[in-house]
Parts: sequence; C-alpha cells; structure tokens
Amino acid sequence: MVCRALSAMARAAALSVLFLYPCHAGLDSFTELDRVNGWLIERKQGADGTLRCRAFLPSGASWFSSNIHLDAEARLVVPAGLSFKGEQHEIDAVREALNRCSRDLLYLPL
Repeated sequence: MVCRALSAMARAAALSVLFLYPCHAGLDSFTELDRVNGWLIERKQGADGTLRCRAFLPSGASWFSSNIHLDAEARLVVPAGLSFKGEQHEIDAVREALNRCSRDLLYLPL
C-alpha cells in the first residue's frame, strides 16, 4: 500500500514538473536535428507554428552567415575566405534533408 502511494506521488510530482516548466526546445531558437555529410541541419518553430530549417558546414564561425551554408532558396553560399570542396551529391542530400525538415514536424534522420 505504501509503495502504491509513493508511486502515485512520484507520478504526480513528475507531471507537475512537466506542466510547471514547459519545454521550449526549438521554439524561437534553432535546435540541431541531424548531420548530413558533415552539414548541420537545424530547425526552429515560430510561436505561430511555422517551421524554419537551415543547413551549414560548421567552421567555428560565430555567425551562421559566416559558415558555408545553403540560403533560403537552397543555393550554396561560400563566404569570402572559405572554399567548398564537396561534391554535388552531398549538397543534394543536404537539400533533401532540408526539404524533409520543413515539410513535417516529425523529422527522422536517415
């Protein structure tokens, strides 16, 4: 009887923590979803539910636009001073991941 009471109290405590401290991962900030051929795929969800995805090759730069990345139309952007030595099939795989990312809330890495 005591074990059931403790178990019920533990469940109630866990549920209250979930409701008192909601998770905001990916809401108005980018969250890592996947890595494809060295590219980082990130997504954020706006307060209105819109999904925004981006892909870049991490280089240690502090700003997204300072890294090699794909722009809003999925075109390759190589900032001054950097060079891209990848192949077309790698970029195509990243574009497909971006497409899947923005198409549905559920993203499953392949």
